[in-house]
Amino acid sequence: MTQQLINSDNAQHKGSHERPYRIVLVHPSAGVNSSGGSEIVAIELARRLSAYFEVELLSGAPCGSFSYPVKCISRTFSSRVVRHPLVAPLLRGIGTHPEIVVEHLTSFFPCLLRLLSQPADLIFPHNDYGGLAVAVCVRSLIGTPILFTEHNSLKANGKCLKRNLGFRPDRFVVLDEATATYAHNLKPTQPISVISNGVNLERFTPNGTSINFGLPRPMALCVASLNRKNHKRVELAIQAVARLPHVSLVVCGDGPDRSYFQALGDRLLGQQRFAIRTFAYEQMPEVYRSVDVFTLPSVDEPFALAYLEAMASGLPVVTTDDAIRRYIVANGGIVCDVTNPDTYAAALAQALTGDWQMRSRQNALRFNWDTVASSYRDVILETIMQSKKVN
Repeated sequence: MTQQLINSDNAQHKGSHERPYRIVLVHPSAGVNSSGGSEIVAIELARRLSAYFEVELLSGAPCGSFSYPVKCISRTFSSRVVRHPLVAPLLRGIGTHPEIVVEHLTSFFPCLLRLLSQPADLIFPHNDYGGLAVAVCVRSLIGTPILFTEHNSLKANGKCLKRNLGFRPDRFVVLDEATATYAHNLKPTQPISVISNGVNLERFTPNGTSINFGLPRPMALCVASLNRKNHKRVELAIQAVARLPHVSLVVCGDGPDRSYFQALGDRLLGQQRFAIRTFAYEQMPEVYRSVDVFTLPSVDEPFALAYLEAMASGLPVVTTDDAIRRYIVANGGIVCDVTNPDTYAAALAQALTGDWQMRSRQNALRFNWDTVASSYRDVILETIMQSKKVN
């Protein structure tokens, strides 16, 4: 079911070419939204795959020598506009995230024209169905194969995965074996590979400067968008820490319900033990180094980079008990029933005892971006070779 990767030592990326293969990644939010997981993955992969291929990332703003900014209305720019009381009712029929739909629509033709005028050997979209739609159009016109990574995994009962399989990418990458099994059962003929997300171990490390939040230690950190309608369940973290009278909580994030969570934290913990802060992604290594435990009690999580970043920074992780989190966290933290506030609080208290730094860091080493990029290199080569045989 899961495709065997080729040995790159026996297949050079140039093959019989006089030039390296040209790989184009697509994510019009990259360089604009610096905190999104798929944006970070696209940038990290573009940077590392440049060692093997000629790489271009169709981004929203410059984010490296490999990026080619395309003109569009990014989700970051339009998010407040589409939720304005006068605008929101007009967009009610285009989905729960109209700002993403706006980005997909306005980036479609700029990306399409670039991919047709500067053809690639493989298209690698990262912005969900928007990039897939562009890639399918290009494939129908000039035959360029498509590699696609399903960043949503089984979130929302696999709703996005089912839709994206319908685009029939030449290779479908998922983040874990459970998702691979699910996708294979839906489409047995679809070529599937399992490659996890990665973490930048040079940036996220226990050593370096930190930030003074002005709260007493020990301190827990939760990184999440502040929206009561999403799957992050930040309120569970607030309720659990409230049961630990000597522990503070910092929530790092922003969103439409920030004032609600601020009020809840102030009421249950008090301003002396609770704070909400917003930081640029470049500052996150310092944020992780400034606390004692990381927690994110979300309902489901495809492969949250925040877990990897926290463990690479030497922190124990306390999170929801499910298969994917047991795999990611392993011995770098504790999984538990986060819906039981007493159980959740006890797990946080346990994580705040003992020395976790070495265990967490060693666990994070499993997800080194260089190793992840090497796996993608092999899948890219195999996908291009298979496409050439068909054509």
